[in-house]
Amino acid sequence: MDSQKTPDWWSDGRFWDDFGPLMFDSERWANAKSDVDGIISLTAPLPASRILDVGCGPGRHSLELARLGFQVTGIDIHKPYLEEAKNHSITEKPEYLPEFIRCDMREYTTDNPYAGALSLFQSLGYFDDPSEDLEVCRRIHEALEPGGWFLIEMDGKEATAANFEERTWLERDGRIILLEYEAEAAWTRLRNRWLFRDNDGSWHEYEFSYRLFSAEELGLLLEKAGFETIEFFGALDGRPYDQNAERLVALAGRS
Repeated sequence: MDSQKTPDWWSDGRFWDDFGPLMFDSERWANAKSDVDGIISLTAPLPASRILDVGCGPGRHSLELARLGFQVTGIDIHKPYLEEAKNHSITEKPEYLPEFIRCDMREYTTDNPYAGALSLFQSLGYFDDPSEDLEVCRRIHEALEPGGWFLIEMDGKEATAANFEERTWLERDGRIILLEYEAEAAWTRLRNRWLFRDNDGSWHEYEFSYRLFSAEELGLLLEKAGFETIEFFGALDGRPYDQNAERLVALAGRS
């Protein structure tokens, strides 16, 4: 069995290469439209607004926003994802071409501020040091124009605990996948062990963890980063963040 565990799992290209087809399958690509419909309903951005997609991956949401007339910049650390995003863009009309930039989200700066920023599909909370999550949020705050917004969508600690499963099996595109989870450090992190059997019969295994935020903890982080208003929702469709929440969605605004 091929096993890989690194301190900086999020910068290990083999993880994203191996599991990208499973995380970004045809169903997730198809869901991008409804995700973006929810984002627009929550944020009400004007057409042609400049939007920053932080941790854009292969560009699912960046491309959908661009199709609707928004000026989108997607940033990600994994070069093959950005190349995939650009390849998708080539098939579209010229006005549907987002800008894709390879960079570490902790280091991003711009002289041309955005109306809004996105962090979707658990793209925040990777780093071992909590101060680095704060640095990311501060940089996004600085990248926004006055009145700008920052929308985050991730696993919520409350919903994760309420629906917790230690392990689950599934099958995608003929691949058998085992997912195992363990709460760590008094529920401040969620450890993941992912295994899948490839079509050639070989097994691949990765272990990694990311920070779990409650709504209160995420709110405090965003306040420290300088955001003045914060609202919470239980999914991108705008449902309440209550006992029926599926995800933790935070909408933060700067004055």
